[in-house]
Amino acid sequence: MRIFPCLSLLAISAFGQSFDVATIKPAPADAVGQRIGLTGPGRINIQNMALVDLVKFAYGEGLASNLEIRGGPPWASKDRYNVEAQGDATDTPNQLKAKLRSLLAERFSLKFHTEQKDVDIYNLVFARADKKLGPKVKDWDGTCGGRAASAENGDPKMPRCSGLYSQTGLKMIGISMIGAADMLSGPPTGIGRQVVDKTGLTGYYDMDLEFKFSFAPPGAAPAAADPEGPSIFTAVQEQFGLKLESAKGKAEVIVVESAERPSEN
Repeated sequence: MRIFPCLSLLAISAFGQSFDVATIKPAPADAVGQRIGLTGPGRINIQNMALVDLVKFAYGEGLASNLEIRGGPPWASKDRYNVEAQGDATDTPNQLKAKLRSLLAERFSLKFHTEQKDVDIYNLVFARADKKLGPKVKDWDGTCGGRAASAENGDPKMPRCSGLYSQTGLKMIGISMIGAADMLSGPPTGIGRQVVDKTGLTGYYDMDLEFKFSFAPPGAAPAAADPEGPSIFTAVQEQFGLKLESAKGKAEVIVVESAERPSEN
């Protein structure tokens, strides 16, 4: 087990790891779906996420959808927030995440440690012997809807553009297969296990999974999938040309020791 120091905000800030401007506001009560976007040079926009979701993104690789969080006050998985922050125009996604860690320490007084455990996982593999991908996987064109993409930064799980869960599916632009596996691990999919990429593919893709997600109320267990529609496993196989195979693996768990509702902006 590794123990992280409680709060090191002053040391972090001294090395330039703080946003120039940052706001944290409660998300609208009727908000659905979640979004993490890099909306401009050095700018990050996070919509409708609880503290546990923010911790996942800040301390995990990529969008960290499959990072398990334990402990903490009940509100940490129920109260949803919108976060907008501006750093330096030259900040990479990893540098923005470092600044988000500083923000969580400052505004939420976050303290935690990490542990490792053995878990059941799914390996993401080709569904066909000829390794042909499905109709909802396209080669990425190198842009984010015509605008410049973020630079590669050594984190293969981080989308070069975006990853978005919605009630109609999962849309990923400029994402690696490692990142797609991470997104499929997220709670909205209902898969319930970490998904690990075993395709061996190294490119970036646009992937659009059409699936009727039923978002649970904040703090509740994931809602059941639409009984009239295909399972998430069938949708992944038919649309992506990939399948999920059961396996064993190890996972890191973040244990929240304490946190407070965010201070005023």
